[in-house]
Amino acid sequence: MSKRPLINEALRLLRLYCGYSQIELANELGISQSTISEIEASRKNVTLDILQKYSEKLEIKMSQLLFFAEEIEDQPIGRRGKLIIAEKVLKILEMIKPHDDQTERT
Repeated sequence: MSKRPLINEALRLLRLYCGYSQIELANELGISQSTISEIEASRKNVTLDILQKYSEKLEIKMSQLLFFAEEIEDQPIGRRGKLIIAEKVLKILEMIKPHDDQTERT
C-alpha cells in the first residue's frame, strides 16, 4: 500500500467494496470524478462535507469514517494503538479488495 493518509485509502477501498466506479460514486455524491480521483490519490484533502456525503450515501456512520481520519505522527502513545489498528485494517482490506473495472487515475 502506498503511503497515503488513512482516510484517503479508506474512502478508496470503501468505494471498491460498495461496487462503485469513480464516475458512479461522483454522480451519487454530487461531486466531480476528478475530485474522487484526487482524494483517492491524496492530492486533495477530504473535507467534513465530503465525508458527510459518503456517510449518507453509503450508509456508514461518520464515526466509522473518522476512525481513519487521524494520523499516527505527533499522537500520544495512548492513541497510537488505535491508529496502528486502523492502518492494519486497511492493509488487510487492500489485500482482499474487489478489482476496480475503471482504470484508476493515481
